[in-house]
Amino acid sequence: VVVLINGVIFLFKPWYWLDPLLSVLIVLFILKNCWSILSAAGGILMNATPRGLDLEEVKAFLAKIPGVRDVHYLHAWHISADSIGFSCHVNVADQWVSESEKLGDEIRRALSIRFGIDHPVLQFETEACGNGGLLCEMSCRRRRPTRGSDPGV
Repeated sequence: VVVLINGVIFLFKPWYWLDPLLSVLIVLFILKNCWSILSAAGGILMNATPRGLDLEEVKAFLAKIPGVRDVHYLHAWHISADSIGFSCHVNVADQWVSESEKLGDEIRRALSIRFGIDHPVLQFETEACGNGGLLCEMSCRRRRPTRGSDPGV
């Protein structure tokens, strides 16, 4: 519409400065209207934690589920505009794998209902593993000797 109006103005007035000015206004209009899309795409590409998802709230929520001793090493990211990926370490009592799978189903269902997390990946552990920070798995392996290894290592 702006281009058509500019063409009509050119028929009557030779205002050549108007064309670049209107072009800049069109660019600003486009950027204003697509900023949310660009922002969301940048967040997806950078694996940023989704807006509105508080990992401390998720951690507190999961810690209240019966059978969960502790939760740490939480990560959440957008898989797509409508899908949220999530991973964490869940500390539970030593139990059969089938029992932890029942707990896992309960956790997955609760995450979906409460937070909209539709792609959770849970790693179950039976003892405290690090402090939930970087290299959590390595600190856990350092404290627990494997069968047949030297406990002093």
